[in-house]
Amino acid sequence: MDKKELQERITNAIVLLTDGHTFKVGDLTFKSQKDCFSVTGWTLKNDLKNITKKTALTELKETKDLFNKMCVAAPELSDFLVGKEIKYHLSFDCGKGGVGICNEMNDEIKWITDLKE
Repeated sequence: MDKKELQERITNAIVLLTDGHTFKVGDLTFKSQKDCFSVTGWTLKNDLKNITKKTALTELKETKDLFNKMCVAAPELSDFLVGKEIKYHLSFDCGKGGVGICNEMNDEIKWITDLKE
């Protein structure tokens, strides 16, 4: 997705997010609530058994890095985030929905799925 397309998607996302809807932009899914903004990244693994805590943390970091790049490329997203805490999620797409793997907020990791080391 080029910068212009990203900016257009972010603009559309902000309209829907303001009304409490979720919105997918590239590989990330956004949701905005009162004082919290959720960013969900989706693991690339095709089976939960293949995910370790180490790989999950790597993918969560990649989610955060991608989101930060989006904020730089689309300043209106950064403006929308003023006053909101950001919560990052890593989830597994099981076809009918997502299975939470872990969350991070304020540099604190919370494990949702029991993974091997």
